[in-house]
Amino acid sequence: ERTLRHEAGHFLVAYLHGCPIADYSLALKGARVALAKAVLQRELYRGRLEDRELDSLAVIAMGGVAAEALKYEKIVGQSEDLFDLQSLINKSEKELSDSEQQNLTRWAVARAATLLNEHSVAYDRLMEKMSQGASVYECICAIESAAPA
Repeated sequence: ERTLRHEAGHFLVAYLHGCPIADYSLALKGARVALAKAVLQRELYRGRLEDRELDSLAVIAMGGVAAEALKYEKIVGQSEDLFDLQSLINKSEKELSDSEQQNLTRWAVARAATLLNEHSVAYDRLMEKMSQGASVYECICAIESAAPA
């Protein structure tokens, strides 16, 4: 269930940030949410990230950590997410000091947690679908079915 919560956190936060989801996996040795390369290619491979791009990608990267923190006292899935975040920070247009990096990390976790709380019905429906092995399309339909009319 921890892996499900973690990956669903990435999935929902990425969706809410307008980043297309290509695939996901809950396999213990390969749990991940794969974002559509076409969208990220421009942001990650063109050169440096602008502040708004870094902020958005940081929140997505910390979505899994935030999801775990909302349920569990101890977070165990943060290593890869923090590595991903550091890779993003390293691509920032402006060099961030250690304290700025720490502040970005804390803010991104808090922002992701806020989004997960604000969209808790969608998050619950998404976890249900992901636990059933639903397609990305079915997962997105579950998120959208929870949206207020």
